[in-house]
Amino acid sequence: MTKSRKQKLKKQDFLKKKLKVGKKTAKPSNLTDTSFVAKTISVKNQHLDDDHHNDLSKRFPLLKHHNSTVRKETLNIYFKALPEIIKTRLMVPLLTQAIPLICDDSKDVRDALIELLEGIGDLDPHVLILHCNVFVLYINMSMTHIIPRVQADSSRFLMCLLKYCGDEIVRRAWLKLMQGLLNLLGWNTKVGTNQASGVLQTRKRDLKFTKAHLETLFHLVELGCMDQSNIRDKETSSDDNNLIEKNKYLIPDFPQPFEHLKLFERQLKQYGNVTFESSNNGSTANKSRITIAGTSNNTNTTSTNSNKMGTGLFTVTTNSLANRDLESRQSIFQSNFQETISKQCQLLIKEGGECGKAANNLQNLISQISS
Repeated sequence: MTKSRKQKLKKQDFLKKKLKVGKKTAKPSNLTDTSFVAKTISVKNQHLDDDHHNDLSKRFPLLKHHNSTVRKETLNIYFKALPEIIKTRLMVPLLTQAIPLICDDSKDVRDALIELLEGIGDLDPHVLILHCNVFVLYINMSMTHIIPRVQADSSRFLMCLLKYCGDEIVRRAWLKLMQGLLNLLGWNTKVGTNQASGVLQTRKRDLKFTKAHLETLFHLVELGCMDQSNIRDKETSSDDNNLIEKNKYLIPDFPQPFEHLKLFERQLKQYGNVTFESSNNGSTANKSRITIAGTSNNTNTTSTNSNKMGTGLFTVTTNSLANRDLESRQSIFQSNFQETISKQCQLLIKEGGECGKAANNLQNLISQISS
């Protein structure tokens, strides 16, 4: 092919073809015919999986992603899928990975986590009850967190748990959570301290968070120091139902109903209204002084780990009957918390506002417990 012919062919590619009347334009050589009609299109190696649980299980590492937006969106995805996975085995790893986000730095992530926990509680609160120990651990961590906003949101998580599994939370860690809430409010339980010191600290805090702390404290005191069975009976009882006696042989509503008997623990050997005695292989252990409601008694305890409150007048192991028995919780509250809370509530009531209303409700509850 000569050089001049190559140049002519190259020029033809850039020349604009003139259209003639009555003749259509020529179709290109790579034209695809779309005149056919098909109801279905089969794609090679196509796989449609209706069960997307495997996809959700692969998203668990995203809950630890460095980007807060990714963590929040992952929680929202699990929240939307809750009706499908609430009865599956995905709930255990989901809560295991999600509960540490209580101490997350991002507020959006914490809000999404509260929404997820409320959704789980609405569908099946027993899922939350099974993880109460881990919840209590991270809530206590958030109450002492270095970031103030994480501390402020700790009462929101506690309020959510009290709504769905309050009885279990009270039996496990009522005493520890009471101390944490009072520390959040800046109320010192030591006798002889300045009465206005707590109010000075609460003024420095956001009133919105103070109101949330007071409401959470109200529900925690109500669940711990009020007889819930009597409250339910008053709400649901009638003249005919008063004659009906509950069956004592039904399956209980909470796990390990006889744990308070200490059948498999060597912690308390004798328990009475006045004395607590325990022995370890016939030898006495460390002695401590206990004062409850103005009565002082000697106690031999087998555990050296004790939780001292106030000025040392009360010493009790946190995993003993302090959390599980209603009368013990009432005695602890009246001897260690009632005086301080009443003084601070009276000062907040004088200031008025939303915090004053919450403090007034708490003060009325304290009067009911005392009566």
